[in-house]
Amino acid sequence: MDPRKQRSRDRLYTAALTLAADQPISSLTVTQLADAAGVHRSTFYEHADSPQGLVEAALTAELDVLRSDLMKDPADAATAVATVTEGVLHHILRHVDIYRRELADGGGALHAMLGRHFRGTTETLLERGRVRIPVDVDGVSAATVQAAAARFLADGTVGIIDGWLRHPSPRVEDFLRVYLALLPAWWPHRPEV
Repeated sequence: MDPRKQRSRDRLYTAALTLAADQPISSLTVTQLADAAGVHRSTFYEHADSPQGLVEAALTAELDVLRSDLMKDPADAATAVATVTEGVLHHILRHVDIYRRELADGGGALHAMLGRHFRGTTETLLERGRVRIPVDVDGVSAATVQAAAARFLADGTVGIIDGWLRHPSPRVEDFLRVYLALLPAWWPHRPEV
């Protein structure tokens, strides 16, 4: 990416996350975000088509770095998944005001974004052979079972995150205790926390 365009994008991401920490994403405007980033409205539209899209892109960019680290990690799948899971939780805590408000019992702006991200991570792990789902269902193809498992893990994880964020002082170790107890035995994870 052109350095000037990257600087504009970085300023827009910073403005989006700063403003979204203080007010609902639905109340943000393109003008407000462009002004806060010190860019023109037309520059905003080079990076997103809406305020919600910009906030999601800013958060997803951070999550994508964690996903990339998972794919590069030569450790066993359970260790790599555990490390990235903790990284995602710390990411969420850095942006707790945004996530707490915008997950909103499955109806918030970020619920679908997080679900897509987790599902994509699971699908990538499966495609690259980093994990395997040894579940056979009579009359159902392995691909269908894998797709269902990816959705099950993603949506369940987002649901647990939503519940975890309802605590006034969410702690990573508390999330992990519940999460690890609920993970299916076929998903790679280290049982100790």
